[in-house]
Amino acid sequence: MGLFTTNNTGTSIDNLKYNFDNGARGNLYDVNFFLPSAFGGQDAARTMGLRVESCSLPGRSLGTKKFSEYGQERRIPDGTVDDGGEIDFTFICDSSFADRLIIEAWQQLVFTKGTKDGVNGTAAMPKMEYYKEYISTIQIIQHRTDRQDSEDTKRNALEYTLEEAYPVSFEAQTLGMGESGIMKFTCKFAYRYWESKYIPAPPRSLLNKGRVILDALLGGSNLLSRFGKEGKMRKTLTNLDTRTTQIQNIFGGG
Repeated sequence: MGLFTTNNTGTSIDNLKYNFDNGARGNLYDVNFFLPSAFGGQDAARTMGLRVESCSLPGRSLGTKKFSEYGQERRIPDGTVDDGGEIDFTFICDSSFADRLIIEAWQQLVFTKGTKDGVNGTAAMPKMEYYKEYISTIQIIQHRTDRQDSEDTKRNALEYTLEEAYPVSFEAQTLGMGESGIMKFTCKFAYRYWESKYIPAPPRSLLNKGRVILDALLGGSNLLSRFGKEGKMRKTLTNLDTRTTQIQNIFGGG
């Protein structure tokens, strides 16, 4: 709770302003689909996902069961972990339906395994491919916008990796004379488990470091007092600090 207390380094609102960033935003993300080897490698896979309009970061839950030696029951883990297992992605379609084509082809890998006589499976007569042949990886990257950066500057903050993923379904798309907007389609991917990576924030900006120095000088400038300049310098710093606060209040604390 030290963040919200008043001390010699400034008021609680000062601490809040200069330690809090712009906050996480749900529209700053990228998605990378690493296609199975049947697509010719993963070099071009990163270009997929640029038109993902929406998706989600999966959750996780522990399976539990009731247990009691005596009296009131408690819940203890039963040895299972639920990583979600499925996730929906909504794509914005370009005029060639490139993303839908790739998703459809990826899904067909699952049931079009070839036989020794050269006959491939079909939707009517499916022949299931080996699991390792159609699974791959999906990476969801959440970006941060730091206080000192522009809105267009993106730094990775969180990376989710879905392992052993493949498309299990995609929804129908509506056509009609009254449909004038850009077409979209939603597909569902299954995955076995996910892993996350939290990337530390960069050091505080020089602006914030300067604030720390200013607070230290206002709080007790023993060094200045040795040279007989404490009173004059403190007055100057206080006036500048007051003026800075006024400007911040006018512009909403920016």
